[in-house]
Amino acid sequence: MKILLISTCKNKLSEYEFIRPFLKYKPRIENYKEIKSLNWADKIIITGTAIGDNEYLNKLEFFDWINKIKKPIVGICSGAQIIGLINGGKIIKNKEIGMVKIDGNIFDKKLNEVYSIHQNGIKNIKEFEILAKSETSDQIIKHKEKEIYGIYFHPEVRNMWIIDKFIEV
Repeated sequence: MKILLISTCKNKLSEYEFIRPFLKYKPRIENYKEIKSLNWADKIIITGTAIGDNEYLNKLEFFDWINKIKKPIVGICSGAQIIGLINGGKIIKNKEIGMVKIDGNIFDKKLNEVYSIHQNGIKNIKEFEILAKSETSDQIIKHKEKEIYGIYFHPEVRNMWIIDKFIEV
């Protein structure tokens, strides 16, 4: 399985936190502003970034490929925001830090608690279904027709099995 891991981090130091947990998949790592090719990858993961790093919000043109490519994609935190915005969603302020109780399922497994660290969420994404929610926000979305997921929490902290399943499927 060939995995492309796309960093949304502006600061290289942040990549230590947001990229390192995925190294077990032996991915090719590229920053979103420097993607050379998507054709070779079987699956694509768009990582999260530090809570104050919002540069990607002003650089959405680097993600125009999301709705054109026919490959499985999962966006985590900022990656989920990007997927939502590219698909017509609107950004909302939604700060969640720490363990958050949620209700929902992904890959046929129920989720009860996840680790979040974000200040934004997305609403009004018509082409997506909501798979999991917390009291204040959507937590997992999935495109109704494509294998594109947005996960607003950080599965690499407490629920890495989600990424394992994404790669297996």
